[in-house]
Amino acid sequence: MNDDIYKCALDKIKHDSKTCKQCCCAGTMGITGPTGPTGPQGVPGPTGPSGGPTGPTGPTGPTGPAAGLNAYGGLFSTTSQTFPKMESPITVSLDVPMEDYDVTGSNNIVTIIEGGIYEINYTISTTLNMDGNLVVAVRNGNQVLEGSQATIELPAGVTGTLAKSIIVKILDGATLSLALLSTTSESGGSVAQATLSVKLLD
Repeated sequence: MNDDIYKCALDKIKHDSKTCKQCCCAGTMGITGPTGPTGPQGVPGPTGPSGGPTGPTGPTGPTGPAAGLNAYGGLFSTTSQTFPKMESPITVSLDVPMEDYDVTGSNNIVTIIEGGIYEINYTISTTLNMDGNLVVAVRNGNQVLEGSQATIELPAGVTGTLAKSIIVKILDGATLSLALLSTTSESGGSVAQATLSVKLLD
């Protein structure tokens, strides 16, 4: 093709090269250029609407167990009581009732109204007139409760305190007392203070 004459693809008319370059004829599309850099992040959109309405209240759950103990009580004494070298068990004097519920306490006896598994606690402060020991236990009627027996050994004239706690099954109507079972002190001794208490666990 002559450098001075060019046939325009748009109007099929031959122009000189200067005129053709100035017309609106589009040339062949070039290849796609590379992707430009990512633009800046846009402004966040508005917050969407809140969720749906609150659902209905669920049903009330079952009633839980009653608070506190279902049965408790006991007796104590702060009056001194002397005892000789005994030939048979001696009931400890307990003449002051504790706060109680479904348990009664009087005349040295704690009576169980509702049977079950009980925790039984006792303490006794004692002095022996001669070197020796003193054996103490809780009795149900005239029978020693299993595991309740304990021994304290003391020199003459020295006051000591014995404490014991057991968990045992007790039947309705049981009558509990604190008893001195035996002593090796030839001239006995005295009890300065004593307690016996019970509480129903199950």
